[in-house]
Amino acid sequence: MSRENAFSINESVVHARTKNYAYRAGMGMFNSAEWIAFFDDFTGDVASNVPAGWDAAIIDTGCTVTNAGLAGGAAIFTSDADNEGAAIYLPKSVALNGKKFFMECRVQMEDVSAMTFQMGLSDLTAVTNPEDIWTTTTTDYIAFGNLDAATVSLTYDKNNGGTVTETNTGAAANYTLADNTYAILAIAYNGASTVDNGSLKAYVNGNEVASALTEAQVPDDLPLAPFIGMLAGHATTANTAIVDYVRFALQR
Repeated sequence: MSRENAFSINESVVHARTKNYAYRAGMGMFNSAEWIAFFDDFTGDVASNVPAGWDAAIIDTGCTVTNAGLAGGAAIFTSDADNEGAAIYLPKSVALNGKKFFMECRVQMEDVSAMTFQMGLSDLTAVTNPEDIWTTTTTDYIAFGNLDAATVSLTYDKNNGGTVTETNTGAAANYTLADNTYAILAIAYNGASTVDNGSLKAYVNGNEVASALTEAQVPDDLPLAPFIGMLAGHATTANTAIVDYVRFALQR
């Protein structure tokens, strides 16, 4: 049930909708003294593969990021060959230490078993190839999405101490994606000042599917850049991902 807060603003406007999405509970939806918020539904222009409001893009030859031209806005990532892809990222503005945080992305893929799609946070140590920002080529990162398969994975690394890939939990249907079907991928941090096992979790359509159980490898001690990216795989000649929106909320 909605209610007014101390500023006479309806709570359904101030906070993200939480029904079936527990990680959104109490999280701010727009910038304020308490919250840093970002939302992009890709209704703006895309210049040189960089959507308006994003910092930069990493584009392999033959790949593009463009406005999908869909009602309500969307960006389309297109790859023309195996192991070719594209990624976009924001400035390094998210540090998890002691701050509640969630990031989510609504996306559909043409062929989920022949594509890698990742979203998350990266320190951008290397930005030569799209996959650099979600693999050990970079020093610190948290990534969630599918890796050339229909199932999703939560991976993370701190100071190149060794990438951790968590085992999914719950019903397989909750962590298995389908072709040309939108899914909401999300990661969330509970605001612990010292990372504990389970402080970082991953979700698909509101269902918890993985939890970080190697606390020492969760990068929480430096600013990271939110990103999304894709890479075609399985020797496919072309593949696309349509991103409806990306958003995050971070406790100030």
